[in-house]
Amino acid sequence: MNKKKILFLVCLLGFILLLIFALLLFKKDFKIELEGNSNISINVNDKFEPKLKKACYGNIFTCSNVKYDVKGKVDNTKLGTYKIKYQVKYKNKTKSINQTIKVVDKKSPSLTVSNENELTICPNGKIKNYEYKALDNLDGDITDKVEIKVEYDKLVFEVKDSANNITKKTYDYKKEDKENPTINLNGNSDIYILVGENFSDEGVTTSDNCDEDLKDKVRVNGSVNSNSPGKYTINYEVTDEAGNVAKVSRNVTVYNKNVDVTPSEKTIYLTFDDGPGPHTARLLDVLKKYDVKATFFVTNQYPAYESMITRAANEGHSIAIHTYTHNYSYIYASVDNYFADLNNMQDKIKRLTGKETRLVRFPGGSSNTVSRKYTPGIMTTLANELEVRGYKYFDWNVSSGDAGETTSTAQVIKNVTSNLRSSYSNVLQHDVKSFSVDAVESIIQYGLTNGYHFAPLDVTSPGAHQRINN
Repeated sequence: MNKKKILFLVCLLGFILLLIFALLLFKKDFKIELEGNSNISINVNDKFEPKLKKACYGNIFTCSNVKYDVKGKVDNTKLGTYKIKYQVKYKNKTKSINQTIKVVDKKSPSLTVSNENELTICPNGKIKNYEYKALDNLDGDITDKVEIKVEYDKLVFEVKDSANNITKKTYDYKKEDKENPTINLNGNSDIYILVGENFSDEGVTTSDNCDEDLKDKVRVNGSVNSNSPGKYTINYEVTDEAGNVAKVSRNVTVYNKNVDVTPSEKTIYLTFDDGPGPHTARLLDVLKKYDVKATFFVTNQYPAYESMITRAANEGHSIAIHTYTHNYSYIYASVDNYFADLNNMQDKIKRLTGKETRLVRFPGGSSNTVSRKYTPGIMTTLANELEVRGYKYFDWNVSSGDAGETTSTAQVIKNVTSNLRSSYSNVLQHDVKSFSVDAVESIIQYGLTNGYHFAPLDVTSPGAHQRINN
């Protein structure tokens, strides 16, 4: 090949290369650049905003910015792997690029330990109960996952979250025990028993922050003579291996049954309205246990339990009239209605007990005002008319509050015992209220151990009359 041909071919090749270069140089296309790498990780709850660092259409000399769409979403509150697709469009041309975002948890939980400069362990090496708190940005409260151990000469607190991030704290410690053991009574702290009843001490339970079992180290001082009335105290004491002491006491009161005496000072008249009902039998059992007599202002509201009227009378309790229907709108509509209702109840009492009664309690008490809307002035008339007809009505001067003020047995006990009079106490309760019946034994125990005696009402008993308001 001669030189001219070679030169021609070289020139032709150069031209072709120059043409290709020119085409490449001026060719237009999309230029896309991610904000970050194609695969990135972010910590949970960190903010992530999907965007491109660069998105344009053009050549190496000029490139016009173009809009782009983002497809996919990252939930930065939940661990996981998310896909984001960025798509650009220009003059019916499209191009896309993908990015993978992994939401991870790399943050260790927080761990705080109270009194960290004064930490101790038991002399026997047992780890004590410490106050500490562990919180995690994702798991929340993970205090229950804290592990405590002794490593060489350090006390170590360690907690790990669900992503296996670990927080570990180490502290110096001393071996000492300055905490008293605990000692708790089995049963009540105040015990009441009748003279002659057997007293069985239920003992105590113990626990200690360092020592496993202190049961054999409990010392008991005091005794109870159940045949002699009086107040007795039993003291319990326990000492742990470090010499720390705990004490507790039990008070036992031995008392006689209710004594029949002529009512005078410190007399309690227990009275029960609205029954008999489903709780009356249980009430009678309690009264019988303590040989206490009470007064039942009875009704016909629960005929299925009328046999309790017979039983109460046979066991020495006073039976009195409350109402047959317990329907205020009928009873207080007229004087005739009231006495018709009273006579119906009187007939029932006589049928069940063989005797009539002269004892009465008005529904709502003599001071009630509800009767006004039925018959103005009727209470004044009825109070006078009852006396003319040979009846005696009774109100109360101690209220248990069981008619609507409370449904708590403890509150009934408090209402009665804290309001007993130094002379006589006419106590109002309702034997149709279970929680009120539950309070009776404690009321009796309180009365008998504080110098009171109990008696049923009769026509000579004080009426505890309240002011008539109608």
